Amino acid sequence: MSRINWLLMLSVSVLSLALMSQQAHCNDSTEQINNDSCMKCHKRNGKMQGHHALDELNLSCSSCHGEKGNHPKKPNDLMVFSADSDFAVATQNQVCLTCHIPKKLADTEWTHNVHAQKVACSACHQLHPQTDRIMTLTTKQRSDECQRCHSVQR
Repeated sequence: MSRINWLLMLSVSVLSLALMSQQAHCNDSTEQINNDSCMKCHKRNGKMQGHHALDELNLSCSSCHGEKGNHPKKPNDLMVFSADSDFAVATQNQVCLTCHIPKKLADTEWTHNVHAQKVACSACHQLHPQTDRIMTLTTKQRSDECQRCHSVQR
């Protein structure tokens, strides 16, 4: 086996181990948020998974959804992230911008700048699942996704 092939195999192995370790870390380090008092009733919705559930972020349900207040009574002041939310898009997005820096978002993906005041972050991003679906799409798939709202006029 040539030295280059050996180094390539070693590199792939190390990368694979690192990725598996990260996945295991994500699965195992979400205990804090999943033991939040909200989960006593909301466990039927499934566990909080993925990046936003990591213990190192020190998030709780109230970090994004607000304090319990008079919940579960209706009406209440808990933030709901959806197109049919009673909260304005800007109000929903402001919660996300508490941690996410607008300049970094814009540098990462230009659409963040364009949509910041018109479209809720939750229209594209899903934070509770293990993987945010929008982050797994190819450029072509993202473009197709844009067609849900934008149609080409000829």
